[in-house]
Amino acid sequence: MESVNFDRAADYYDATRALPEDSMDELTALLAGELGGRQPCLEIGVGTGRIARPLREAGVALAGMDLSAGMLSRLVANAGGAPPFPLVRADATRLPFAAGSFGSVLAVHVLHLIPEWRVAVDESLRVLRPGGALVAGLQSQSRGQRSDGAPWSGALRESLRRRGIVRVPVGTRDPRLVADYLAGRATARQLDAVPVRRTRTLAEAIERIERQTFSWTWPYPAEQMRAVAGDIRAWAARENLPLDTGHSVESDIRWWVFELPR
Repeated sequence: MESVNFDRAADYYDATRALPEDSMDELTALLAGELGGRQPCLEIGVGTGRIARPLREAGVALAGMDLSAGMLSRLVANAGGAPPFPLVRADATRLPFAAGSFGSVLAVHVLHLIPEWRVAVDESLRVLRPGGALVAGLQSQSRGQRSDGAPWSGALRESLRRRGIVRVPVGTRDPRLVADYLAGRATARQLDAVPVRRTRTLAEAIERIERQTFSWTWPYPAEQMRAVAGDIRAWAARENLPLDTGHSVESDIRWWVFELPR
């Protein structure tokens, strides 16, 4: 399996992954506080610059790397037509940088997209200076972590199961696996969670299923995903749940720091 390339998502990525302003401000402050003393920072999977550009504006010196040419092009467009910091197209398992080039490496929800995530972690540590840190946003559903809460979540899971659609693991979302792999080489520390509160409608959720917005849907034919969307529309009709009514949902963004000894 190859690392997941987000070329097909470049045109809609920002619209579907944007965080509310207050959550983005809190996240930027949290990461800037962690990275400020470990510059320059390399973000692997920098994408459209959704996280990196606010960090740069907060004073963090960084470089960005991504496998997707389309996402990097979108980052440049978002920045007004010129790269806001050095950019390189490369794979996280083969970083084109010398050992000890960076004070920190930032991995924002990217390790679950890399089959050889251990190699990517090794590469991240290789380019770090002593005392540097890999700062990773991971999506573990561990106990005590809030996620979603939309009233259609159960119906969606059931439809996906019946239609034979599963989220096939590519890399890892589990910080415990990363911490265990780095035992003896880096010290793991969890940062404060950043709460995210959004208003979502079922119509939006159905559209994202039909359009196959998220990467876990990409291996499946469009007809299969349209069948899931039909199931959810039928469920909503039975439950008398309007498609355009907004529902408040909450989740947490969780971050871990894997710190090298000095």
